[in-house]
Amino acid sequence: MNQVIKLLIELGPIVVFFYANGQYSDENGMGGIIPATRVFMVAMAISMVCSKIFLKKIATMLWVSAALVGVFGGLTIYFDSELFIKIKPTILYTFFSVTLLAGYAKGKPFIKTLMEAGFPPVEEIAWMKMSRNWGLYFAFSAILNEVLWRNLSNAEWISAKIWVFMPLSFIFAMSQMPIIMKHQIEEADED
Repeated sequence: MNQVIKLLIELGPIVVFFYANGQYSDENGMGGIIPATRVFMVAMAISMVCSKIFLKKIATMLWVSAALVGVFGGLTIYFDSELFIKIKPTILYTFFSVTLLAGYAKGKPFIKTLMEAGFPPVEEIAWMKMSRNWGLYFAFSAILNEVLWRNLSNAEWISAKIWVFMPLSFIFAMSQMPIIMKHQIEEADED
């Protein structure tokens, strides 16, 4: 049940943003990003409160994402410019990529801190491989976001957040399962 709540907390704000943009956009898909950003910021705050209530903590990734939504959402609204909310994912993905790859280079799998609670016990080499792999994936995602927002309409870019990034993230996460299975530490049976 906690996994369902966690998924709703993580995906809820982006789904709300997607829906709000559709509600506020005109027939050409224009004009919805700025009001949808206001809704997105409120949804992120609600997501954090729900995380604290239902999961008893707020995950590091949620803190970072919420901070970036707050800063870049605020800039979007203040300057009345869609640019800031469009580059927020690039900055978030770049931050995660640099952090994970720097940790990998130093032999410190920072991904372990973020994900350890949701995985069975695995050998340290698995965390190192996943740090490297996720770091590269986030670098790819940052580049992809830059290409998409610069070449797609607002409506198409927002659709890509749902129909491109979410499936890619799911597929990539599933592709990491063999690493987890190969390096899983068997817990000794207690008699």
